[in-house]
Amino acid sequence: MGYKYSRDEYANISGYFRLKEKLPGSVTVDDITWNDLDMDELFMRIDNTCSQNGGEYLYDMLRRPLLRDEDEALLKERGRVAQLFSDCPKVRETYLSSLGDRERIKASSFHERIEELYSVKKDNDIIHYLALFFGIIALCFIFINPPLGFILFIAASAFNVTTYFKRKNEISGVMPVFRNLILEIRGAKDLSSMGVAGLSEYEKRLENLNMRLKGIERGSFIVITGKRLTGGIMELPLDFIRIFFHPDLIRMNGMIRAAEENREAIAELFDVTGFLDAMISLSLFREKLGCFTEPSFKAGSSLSVKKGRHPLLEDPVPYDLNDVSLMLLTGSNASGKSTFLKSAAISVILAETLYTVPAEYYRSDRMEVLSSMSLRDNLMKGDSLYVTEIKSIKRIVEACNSGRKIAVFLDEVLKGTNTVERIASLSVLLKSISDNALVFAATHDTPITRILEDIYDNYHFEEEVTENGISFPYELKKGRTDSRDAIMLLSVMGFDSSITDQAFELSDDFLKEGEWRKI
Repeated sequence: MGYKYSRDEYANISGYFRLKEKLPGSVTVDDITWNDLDMDELFMRIDNTCSQNGGEYLYDMLRRPLLRDEDEALLKERGRVAQLFSDCPKVRETYLSSLGDRERIKASSFHERIEELYSVKKDNDIIHYLALFFGIIALCFIFINPPLGFILFIAASAFNVTTYFKRKNEISGVMPVFRNLILEIRGAKDLSSMGVAGLSEYEKRLENLNMRLKGIERGSFIVITGKRLTGGIMELPLDFIRIFFHPDLIRMNGMIRAAEENREAIAELFDVTGFLDAMISLSLFREKLGCFTEPSFKAGSSLSVKKGRHPLLEDPVPYDLNDVSLMLLTGSNASGKSTFLKSAAISVILAETLYTVPAEYYRSDRMEVLSSMSLRDNLMKGDSLYVTEIKSIKRIVEACNSGRKIAVFLDEVLKGTNTVERIASLSVLLKSISDNALVFAATHDTPITRILEDIYDNYHFEEEVTENGISFPYELKKGRTDSRDAIMLLSVMGFDSSITDQAFELSDDFLKEGEWRKI
């Protein structure tokens, strides 16, 4: 894992995504699905970016699947560049050294702060040239007429210091951004001369951008020295020159104007360097996975996976799927249903974002992923669990009816209502979306598997109960489960046989008669 984010820093990692979220035609992983699948944790596992820009770029990439046929070339390019960095670790290290050494702006998103460059209060250079002239005259008169020169020096100091810090306060928020921008331009110059054959396209783009933005970088040493904006005992003489003569403010005003004139070039610069940083992260993630595959996309195909694994588990049990499009999944709690659903959903997202799937083989159509798994009461809105679930499912039904290609993952939905109404409602809902989506749904309600057995394929996970306890092999198997090991587990845990025997009798009677008898 790369940079360790504080809670506040991580809250800002989505800044680049938020800026682009409302782009026309943009498909994103919505908040419900992102949280259901623990994608924050997955991002932290993947992220080895060395810059704030790279981290925000990678986050945006994970939340923005590429679903159009014309996007496949871009996905393949991500895979190609990541593989190049894996195959050439020395190139990767060289690129890391040029992409790193950026100051992280911990209080906010880096890309949102970049936007502030274009709204910073404009300033007239005349007052700073006047301060420069006034300071030179005062120093000259100290040698010509010391008493008068001293008075002029005091007056010049008061005027120059006051106007200096007034303007410095106005631009203090964007100073770290400018430092990163300057370092980015200098880094682009270094990268453009690397001469890596497989990255020549990016190096040429960076060379062109460096030429377009050299007006910002030129003379920036007076504003930015080393890793500091100002300060440090070795910079005291330069700080005196800055404060007394304002050369840094004059240069900064020029940089602000140049940045506004080159907004598109700056955006492209950060896109290129953010992409390269993210691809270095992807190359390291692939190496940590060990076994991975690049996806195969085929229009109209169902989901096929061989030896699929959950990327967050240290020693996951692999699963296989062969052209499955509609699945009803049964099994007891802790048997592996939720982990499997998350694993399959994450594989679809990773295929369509990072062109990398933790499996030996993966094929599907390109699909937007929507889930409803880990919902709770929304006390802030006054919604019960059932109302919260209904709202979540409604968004899925609307998406399925919109004509978009949707992959739906449901885990024990409609828990907030009684069994009879849940079975009836969920059966109808699952049937209603079966013609327009790939659907994977887990349920404890085995009657649903019979109601929909002509439409959905039944799969299950099962547990193994022995005298010593219960174990879970986590193996996906075809067919429904009719296991009643939950009752047997009462016996294993030491409950009196009178309780377990009566529970089995009640269960048997219900299965025969379809009604519960009194006890």
